[in-house]
Amino acid sequence: MIDFTTPNARRAEVLGAGLLVMVILGFTIWFMATHKAPVPYASVGETASTTPAALPPETFEEHGQYHDIGATYPAETALRTSLGADADTKATALMKDFVEDTIDEFKAQGNFDTLSAEDAAFMGLTNDRKESISIAYEEQLSANTASYVYTLFVDTLGAHPNAFYRTFTFDLKTGTELSIADLFIPRSNYLTRLSAIAEFELSKTLGDDADIEYIRQGVTAEALNFQTFSIEGENLILIFPPYQVAPYAFGTQEVSIPLSQLTEILKPAYQ
Repeated sequence: MIDFTTPNARRAEVLGAGLLVMVILGFTIWFMATHKAPVPYASVGETASTTPAALPPETFEEHGQYHDIGATYPAETALRTSLGADADTKATALMKDFVEDTIDEFKAQGNFDTLSAEDAAFMGLTNDRKESISIAYEEQLSANTASYVYTLFVDTLGAHPNAFYRTFTFDLKTGTELSIADLFIPRSNYLTRLSAIAEFELSKTLGDDADIEYIRQGVTAEALNFQTFSIEGENLILIFPPYQVAPYAFGTQEVSIPLSQLTEILKPAYQ
């Protein structure tokens, strides 16, 4: 395209444009200095979040000549929000101690630090065939509690690995760790009730493979049989590891009971 303007006209246009840029820049600097930055948008009924992000889980790994260890546990719990740092610190310390004690027991039983080459060969241990333990957890929350369900997979090179469980359930208002008995009204005969529900539900779950006598032995009305539990939402969850209510091949079994079915025997705090 041909430019029909004269050199003097173009020079005047350039000077004019430069002056306009100077004016706009000066106005921008004045506006930024005299006006606050806008607050992040929050819809009606909401406020801009100031809650710090949850801390990532703590992890531990160890890889020895004859063993492998991997573990995770929470760096903080829901108690930090409901009660504060002190209650949270106690809960996390309790679970950290459990993880560390479990690892120490695994290492002591394996005697890995003092195994001779002959002992290792006899046990079939090599750099590629080691004993191992894995510890992981899941957080489950309800209106009144926070549960932490730990799953332990232990492989000592037997016929198959084994799964074990440890649960922690904390009262969000007191920080207390709860046993299964703490959920129920004293002398409410809650164990008989849980036993009957568990037997009925497991019989349905296992179907034609259910061995009623096997199930009954694992759900007799004893606190030990129901010590592994959690509360998630509006449900009490009973966890039965392999062998407790069925042979190993059937794995871990769970029974989820709506709290509404237990209202008359539950303490008001957990209804």
